[in-house]
Amino acid sequence: MVSVPAHPHRPENPRRKPLAPLPGQLSGPVREFVTALRHMHGELGLSLTELESRLPASRSSLSRYLRGQSLPDERLLVQWGKLSFTAEDRLPELVELLHRANEAASAEAAAPADETASADIAPAAAMAGRPPPPDGSSRRRLRLVLATVGTVVVIAGATVTTLALRSSGDNSSGDKPSAGAPAASSAALGNARITVYNAERDCRTKRTRYCSLGLAEDPYLAYRPSNIVGRAWHGDVLRADCRIANGVTVTDEAGGHSSMWFRVGQGGKRVWVPAIRIRADQVQYTKLPNCPD
Repeated sequence: MVSVPAHPHRPENPRRKPLAPLPGQLSGPVREFVTALRHMHGELGLSLTELESRLPASRSSLSRYLRGQSLPDERLLVQWGKLSFTAEDRLPELVELLHRANEAASAEAAAPADETASADIAPAAAMAGRPPPPDGSSRRRLRLVLATVGTVVVIAGATVTTLALRSSGDNSSGDKPSAGAPAASSAALGNARITVYNAERDCRTKRTRYCSLGLAEDPYLAYRPSNIVGRAWHGDVLRADCRIANGVTVTDEAGGHSSMWFRVGQGGKRVWVPAIRIRADQVQYTKLPNCPD
């Protein structure tokens, strides 16, 4: 008896469109990760359209990941790998490759800024008869030095103001003393309530560790477990005082991307939350100032 396909106009095993070769400029840890990701994707035997229906990511986002144009979120990678029984055993290795790729991508993104800063500082230093600062971490060190000097100046100003008030005694005219420098610095920052948003629908009503969203210690370092110092869940309200627009780019489970971060307070310390993890309307209409360097 001759077998008849279930659909006469469609083969039982339709061939997927082959992936285009990776660009030559893609190298290092990023290329290693994308190569491993392509290998896992090839074992699945699913088209991007079929994969889109099984993962919380759009077809265009999945295509960018497979071309090396962007990197997936770690949780999305785990869900992707669990679709294949053979790839699940290699998930720890894939996650480690993703971490290395994120670090390499962050370092590559920071390199042009450091080179530009060094190029701008070198001529000024030469005119002043001073050697230019070293490359790489010089920008961050310069920020720390300026912050320290600024703190000393503020403390000195507050001390002078206090001594002046004490020496003047009671003011018979009833005039109130003016606010000191620390108050002016606080006024320069904002104060806004922002709401945590989880793109994963199943996690919006669960307060489990899997459904938690990480709060980072440094928005300029890779968004990975070693940089996570706090956690929040969908619907949590955080208090933010400023923002930056040039942090590490974070991708959510729906394929959205953002390099904006908000500085928030939690447990008596300042931490950072990616803007992609905040309600979109609050991000779009925020009036928070840029964070000081």
